[in-house]
Amino acid sequence: MKTANKLWQPDPDMGRSECEADAELAAEMAAHAADTAVMWSRNAGVGEDDASEAVSAAVRSRNAAERAMLADTDEQARMETAAAWAATETALEADERVVEEIARAMRVA
Repeated sequence: MKTANKLWQPDPDMGRSECEADAELAAEMAAHAADTAVMWSRNAGVGEDDASEAVSAAVRSRNAAERAMLADTDEQARMETAAAWAATETALEADERVVEEIARAMRVA
């Protein structure tokens, strides 16, 4: 999975409810990536640092999603939603690195 192209860009016309839904989706995707990274890392015994990074990014995404829901303005909600997606992208990239590390370990074995 290549995530070099940004997953989400804030739409200047996006309203509060759309921001909340998008931020929640981002947080859920990050949590799933983190769960997967941790599970595979533990099972394979490699990639612990990257799995830890995925978890940290998932926490950042969840925090940004919560801030989007509590934002005072639509603009703040859009910016927090963008932050949630940025953290999600980091989680997905860290999960990808765990997979790559497992693949390298399998080639060596």
